[in-house]
Amino acid sequence: MSDSINYRPITAERYISHDYMLKEREKIWARTWLVAGLVQDVEEPGDFFVFDLEPESIIVSRSETGELNAFFNVCQHRGARVLLTERGNMAAYTCPYHGWVYNNDGDLAFVPDEDRFSRGLPKDRLGLKAIRVDTWGGMVWICMDSEAPSLQDYLGPVMDLVSPFRPEDMRLVEDQTCRLECNWKAVFDNFGELYHVEHIHPQHELIFDCPTSTAEYFPYGHTRVLIDGFTVNSRLPIPEEVPATQWAQLEALGMDKDDYKGRVLDVRQDIQIKKREMGPALGYNYDLLSDEQLSDIVQYNIFPNAVLVLQPEEFWILRSRPRAGDPNKCYWDKLALRMLPDIEIKKNAKIKFPPLQNRANVSFNLDQTGDGAARPEHDEFDQEAIIAGEKTMTITLDQDIHLIRDVQRGMHSRGFGEAWLCDDESRIQHYHNTIDTFMCD
Repeated sequence: MSDSINYRPITAERYISHDYMLKEREKIWARTWLVAGLVQDVEEPGDFFVFDLEPESIIVSRSETGELNAFFNVCQHRGARVLLTERGNMAAYTCPYHGWVYNNDGDLAFVPDEDRFSRGLPKDRLGLKAIRVDTWGGMVWICMDSEAPSLQDYLGPVMDLVSPFRPEDMRLVEDQTCRLECNWKAVFDNFGELYHVEHIHPQHELIFDCPTSTAEYFPYGHTRVLIDGFTVNSRLPIPEEVPATQWAQLEALGMDKDDYKGRVLDVRQDIQIKKREMGPALGYNYDLLSDEQLSDIVQYNIFPNAVLVLQPEEFWILRSRPRAGDPNKCYWDKLALRMLPDIEIKKNAKIKFPPLQNRANVSFNLDQTGDGAARPEHDEFDQEAIIAGEKTMTITLDQDIHLIRDVQRGMHSRGFGEAWLCDDESRIQHYHNTIDTFMCD
């Protein structure tokens, strides 16, 4: 899992060239495993959702017999999109153009005026075109390449490393998409380094220690970064009192911030102890997690376009996708999931304490809302809504969105030759070296 940095040129072409973007469709998107959506959206027979990866559109469905399928969302008659809605539940799909009907297992079920096809109508060959589909971590993954490795081989050790967090047991509480004015790789690069954090995310200085983070590297371009939480930036003077950014989490565990005057660095270890002790009373089972995993944050960048941010109680899936056939535009998706407290665990807890006001709504580390009782609506908006303060994807992501458009603009300048990365940006280099491998294969 180690990687010596092999610096190769990262030029503007891969961010601004239309020809490069077209080549990516064949060399990267068509050959890798991609996070298409959530298993919870296709739990019941008849459930479906549509995953758009322009110019492709893919249907993920649960058939009446319970089988999970994925198909290109294109009618075999004249190429029309069969489904025009994001998700739902149907036994069959009717093409809106000429009324061809497909069962949710992809079979062609009905064609109007079938007797008028004098050339014949081989229904067994005219079903929706299937593609590979698999599930892991509560996510549905698709791959358009029949010759690509299995999902298990593609993700490799990432599967075992993530499993203690039980992301498959978490429920969706927020579903957002922001239309960004940048290349899909530009925003993904932003999550491949912590070098920028001290410059544009000052709030992190008082809850995370990014300078001491650990980066790890995996085959197929995946990376991991481990960051100590419930602490402060080790480059700064240690504050006398616990920063306000940690108060809600301490209160949720029955801890008094005033007990840590003059010993702020003890909070991290005590949080680990308290979570282990009080987890059942809060309805959480932390048995599979290490002490460090109870306090810290871990992020996996999955090639080519997914970022998985994990903490014991919450899980973010961040995903970039091309938009509008323009290398200067992309979609930036955020799916936020939460581990809902288990009532039975709380009922049987040996340790009890009086409930604090709003304790049930306390998110230990990520500032999300929602209780997972009903699926949240998908909210899509332009980056200008973030910049104007009309929408938010959390303060951290909002700060990134404010900046990333100017990175894309700068890529077009005659004054920019290539990225000159430091050692703290080695995950970006690892990622782009993998891009080069795919693009040149």
